[in-house]
Amino acid sequence: MKILGSAKCKTAVSIIGITLLFGIFMTPVTQAVSEEVEIIQEAIRHAGAEWVAADNWITALSPEERLILSGGLEPYTEDQTERDVIIWPDTPDPRAGRSSMDWRNYSGYNWMTSIKNQLNCGSCAAFASCGAVEAGYRIASSNPGMAIDLSEQHLFSCGGGDCVYGWYLNEAMDYFVNPGVPDEACLPYSQSDSNCGSTCSDWQSRVYQIPGWSYVTQGTTNETAIKNAIAIRPIPCRMEIYDDFYSYSSGVYTYTYGSNRGGHFVVMVGWNDAENSWICKNSWGSGWGESGYFRIRRDQVVIGTWAMLPSFGGSPTPTPTTPPTQAYLYFRMPATYYTPGDLYYLDAVIENSGSPKYYSALFVALNIYNDFWFWPSWVKYPAGIDWAWINMETGAWYWEVLPAFYWPTVYAGMNGINYIGVAMDTSVTQLLTNVAFYSWGFGY
Repeated sequence: MKILGSAKCKTAVSIIGITLLFGIFMTPVTQAVSEEVEIIQEAIRHAGAEWVAADNWITALSPEERLILSGGLEPYTEDQTERDVIIWPDTPDPRAGRSSMDWRNYSGYNWMTSIKNQLNCGSCAAFASCGAVEAGYRIASSNPGMAIDLSEQHLFSCGGGDCVYGWYLNEAMDYFVNPGVPDEACLPYSQSDSNCGSTCSDWQSRVYQIPGWSYVTQGTTNETAIKNAIAIRPIPCRMEIYDDFYSYSSGVYTYTYGSNRGGHFVVMVGWNDAENSWICKNSWGSGWGESGYFRIRRDQVVIGTWAMLPSFGGSPTPTPTTPPTQAYLYFRMPATYYTPGDLYYLDAVIENSGSPKYYSALFVALNIYNDFWFWPSWVKYPAGIDWAWINMETGAWYWEVLPAFYWPTVYAGMNGINYIGVAMDTSVTQLLTNVAFYSWGFGY
């Protein structure tokens, strides 16, 4: 795509815009790779695994604080026979036979809602169920731009969750059936489990409900059943967390190091047969993993157990209309780790499922241990900040940030290098996309 031009922060830009921009790009990053992540990186190399570990906000937590994130409790034993597992027909949804599917880019639209962060509370059941139901509403209404943001806080506090011990996904889904969950503004998230009484007074008139739900799997995973379900809509499921998963940055995760730290609930949004992977939405913020998402090999850490399919009215096959601007930004690179002779390039890709947005500001920064260089001139902060003016047309478009070349021979190595990107409006005061992250490294 054509770059309309670039501008440095020496030009007239509002103080609000610059403050917002620095809040995005200048988030503290660990100055050097921690000893723990170095051990995990070595375990990845030894195993020949295809993912990258890097420090993040979770690796900075104490072991006790990390354990709180593992709040995905298995259903009570008696519930395992109360509800039948779906029996799929001989001729399932034809989309289940595809080699890949991703609800972030289905029919040219992103049907998922934004990445959120459960913070220091074992509330993953609330986030996984809300994430699946939000996407389900968009799909059932054939509107990928539907404004829906549900209150994980109300669901967790009023449904019986506990920040330290966690909660049950089946109970969260039951709460969606009756009484239902209101919007985020009714009770904003505060990583609490005891503020149900602070819910807005008219919450019962603002709830989103589902008519029911069914188990896709229970204590064992089933690839065919999971594909059949995801082909209809994203589904929440359970996995187990090991020490190395906290430091996941990119690639297809496989277990390489550490102890089992308990269960966790996520949303399964797609698959890729070529990688033998599931694509999942996490609730640890957009700065974790691949902009808040992760890919994981299908036979790992019981991913896909206790998966649940919420029911909705309407056709499960979307026939989208054009909503307001709803854009998803991500980086495209050939790998996450480079050695001499490897192909290297960088594209910024924006999938705009809504209306066009003209003369937008595309920011891309290279972050090497809190030193920042801004594309397209690669000016180093604080000498200046640069960005490109672009037109965000409807559909998927990309901008060449770095043209293709072969990685040179460099007798050194480095991990935890990041590209960070975001698109903003003409005034540089409003975000038009998510904040995208891509971590990579090199060696010899």
